[in-house]
Amino acid sequence: ELSEEQVRAALGTMRRRGPDNSAWRHWHLAGGRHLYLLNSRLSIIDANERSNQPIRSGDTWLTVNGELYNYLELRARLTSLGRRFSTESDSEVLAAVIDQDGVSGLDRCEGMWAFAAFRESTGELIVCRDRFGEKPIHLYRTPHGIYFASEVKTLFALLGNRPSIDIDHLKRYVTHSYKSLYKQQNSFFKGVEELRPGSLLRIDSDGVEREERYWSPAIAPNQEMGVEEAIEGARERLFRAVELRLRSDVPIAFCMSGGVDSVSLISIARRVFDYDVHGFTIVNTDSRYEESEMVAHAVAELGIQH
Repeated sequence: ELSEEQVRAALGTMRRRGPDNSAWRHWHLAGGRHLYLLNSRLSIIDANERSNQPIRSGDTWLTVNGELYNYLELRARLTSLGRRFSTESDSEVLAAVIDQDGVSGLDRCEGMWAFAAFRESTGELIVCRDRFGEKPIHLYRTPHGIYFASEVKTLFALLGNRPSIDIDHLKRYVTHSYKSLYKQQNSFFKGVEELRPGSLLRIDSDGVEREERYWSPAIAPNQEMGVEEAIEGARERLFRAVELRLRSDVPIAFCMSGGVDSVSLISIARRVFDYDVHGFTIVNTDSRYEESEMVAHAVAELGIQH
């Protein structure tokens, strides 16, 4: 069982990620086991305190680091099935999706997430990472239980100690740079692993673990598609992706490198959706990566607050 001091220390390490609210819940489980769900919130959708986490929908409690972009469409579907909502948040919708459809409901979800969902009636915990691993989940197992968090320093606070550095992995990184990081589940600390992208970890009421992949990329070329259809299809999907990601109850800013990717997204937000774009640029003093001239051109051309 964790002390309140450990829980508060862990929440303190998360404040930079979520300064708007901190909370936790504690369950006494069968066999003398304990479950703690902690959350430090950055309010983006429905900033009201009613959307603070951990949040409940039906039988399911959820804590999530991330965003569910198509939550309005998912909410409409669930409402048509008779579900009722007490907030306007995307996190409640994600909890409702899992409560209604289980992990198969993730097929309908577009977003980035690292979440833990606990079903009270069965005692099952699901820890899940988004398809491409945009949001991290670090795992650490001890004889007393399993710990998970978005950052290793939160694990250290929960553990009350710091695992030793994995020198072999550090050497791989020094030798091969970032290319070495995702070849295996190792991290820079011994015993700390990352849950794989597109995967989830089930922990049943007896504490038995089972890792599953819920999504794998699939390539299915359409040999009959012409160039113009491909271009228009990509354009349509890109516009829709940007439109979904502009949903917010607080102002959104863009990281603006000057490259074709960030400027393309900013151009869509500004010219297609007439969004009042704010851009931020970190200037690189290395001339090989310095792009301030391209940034200045885009700022002037698009009328961006920069």
